Amino acid sequence: MTQSDVRTDAPKTVRRSVRHPAVLALLTWLPATPVAMLLPTLADRSPFSPQGAVLPVGAGGLLLAAGLALAAAFPRRWHTDAPAGVAAGLLAAWVALALRNSLHGTPFGFAGLLGDEGRMSAMATRYSATAFPSDGIVAGVPTEYPPLFPWVVGRASALLDVDAWRVLGDAQILTISGAVLLTFMLWTRLVPAPAALVAVADPRKAHEVVALAVFIPWVLGTFGRPPRGRLHWLPAGVLGGLVVATYLGFVLWGAAGIVVLAALTWRTSANRRRYVLYLVKVVVVAAITASWYLVPYGWTLLTDGGQMVSDLFPAPAITSRLFPFLAATPLGLLQTIGLLGLVWYRRAAWWATPLLCLVAGAYLYRAVATARYLVTGHTGLYYHTDRMITVLLAIAGVLTIVHAAPGLIRRFATRDTIPRGLTATTVAVLIGWCGFTYWHAWTPPTTDPGGVGGTRRYATLAHTEPRPNGALPRYAPDEPVTTWFPVKPIRTVVEDVLGRDAAPRTLSYDERLFAYLPWPGYIAVDRTAASSTTHWDDRHAALAALAAIPTPDAFAAAAANTRYGAIDVFILHADSTAWTWNDVHFRPAQFTPAHFTVRTLPNNTVLAIRH
Repeated sequence: MTQSDVRTDAPKTVRRSVRHPAVLALLTWLPATPVAMLLPTLADRSPFSPQGAVLPVGAGGLLLAAGLALAAAFPRRWHTDAPAGVAAGLLAAWVALALRNSLHGTPFGFAGLLGDEGRMSAMATRYSATAFPSDGIVAGVPTEYPPLFPWVVGRASALLDVDAWRVLGDAQILTISGAVLLTFMLWTRLVPAPAALVAVADPRKAHEVVALAVFIPWVLGTFGRPPRGRLHWLPAGVLGGLVVATYLGFVLWGAAGIVVLAALTWRTSANRRRYVLYLVKVVVVAAITASWYLVPYGWTLLTDGGQMVSDLFPAPAITSRLFPFLAATPLGLLQTIGLLGLVWYRRAAWWATPLLCLVAGAYLYRAVATARYLVTGHTGLYYHTDRMITVLLAIAGVLTIVHAAPGLIRRFATRDTIPRGLTATTVAVLIGWCGFTYWHAWTPPTTDPGGVGGTRRYATLAHTEPRPNGALPRYAPDEPVTTWFPVKPIRTVVEDVLGRDAAPRTLSYDERLFAYLPWPGYIAVDRTAASSTTHWDDRHAALAALAAIPTPDAFAAAAANTRYGAIDVFILHADSTAWTWNDVHFRPAQFTPAHFTVRTLPNNTVLAIRH
């Protein structure tokens, strides 16, 4: 080939690359997403008002109408990959619009700072002060929970010099929007572009959404036999390691299915030795990628042990959603089609067996964990497997329809009877239905916010969380009421006594303190949300023993030297007889002026600072 041939082919290569649906999706998403994030601010409507709530619907309707117009304008021979890529980019940007609109007027992310989201904010706040993968409350202890998402939020907070709890909401939005984009980009390598466009999971938590968006196509593209060839071992290993560091649960629930799939692929492989070597490389790269999280965590368990208490919570989901495909909903119907398709096409379609292995593996994990739960009380969080099963069957339903549709059309229709733009119109309708469902699930209600449950409540709670100074967000509804935890007064008093740069080891009856401030905590409040590396039961026993010390001098000396270090600041809930932390009761007489500075703060909060 001459240099002139190379110069002639280069523009063609560039044009082919730009026309690839994954590239078009990215090029569309990059400029559209900032506009989507800014639009709610420009409109400046309360998300609890009808005008504010329907803003994403109006924008989505315009996009859907434009898509239908294009579908009608172009002939049947028009290639659908390019418009599918543009549609995927616009859909991902629209998701950002819908989520940003729900949070307009509040600095908090979904669910505010209550429960799991408060602990996620605490982890992000911890990582704004350190890059070490530490527990979000008990500083210096390696984290058990996969840290990648809060670590990125925390480091971004430090870089932007913005409080992590303020960054978390936008991080949730961009992560979920990016998950839609990633889903399409990864699946376009495995299935036709329109099918990749609609094979999108319904998001709940941002880091779980993006982890699952990568995990499923990663398994199929790494351990299966995709028509276009498996992923190269280096990116496959990196993706696997990132999934582990983002949300380990999907790997655990799918492990049995992955092993079976790898064995089946090995049996039918033309070069078994090469396939085994490929898997070894993938596993090694994945382990290296996730080592910054796994090594400190694993070493701590080996040398110091752990107390697993986080899977003792009797969650209501333990007895629900065992078979999500039986639900009498459009999604349930799609999942039923998916389950039937996995069984029917397990020999005819390359994707059916890998997805069937993952579904069966998740159910096997659930069965084994259920038996263990009956004996030990530990759930292994098996009830969360429904999140993966739901998405797997939905994807299988889409792929089944795409696989069966051409044959059905050939059987029941002729070329002349097929409407123009049928494929693009069908995709547009599916996107419209998915988008409306998504918007309705995450937009705060315009009436009776206090009586609404489910995911819509998460958007409402973002508007009811008081700021550190007690002020409510701009559009806070009357219900539900979230009690103010007086963080700003606490910080002011502690800095007056210990100095502005103080980072005291703190015992707090409310975990929201750690969502705002990177102070090291002594113990988490919620036992069933504590990492095993923190030894919650032992810390609780040490705290109970401390509270039982009768004399003030001995109490102060013991508080300075407990088994797990000193307690510098006590933040307790005051009632008529005692000052309490969770179920541990202290006596006011233990905190004498000779050893503690004591202040009474709003909402029955008492602050005691050890000299």
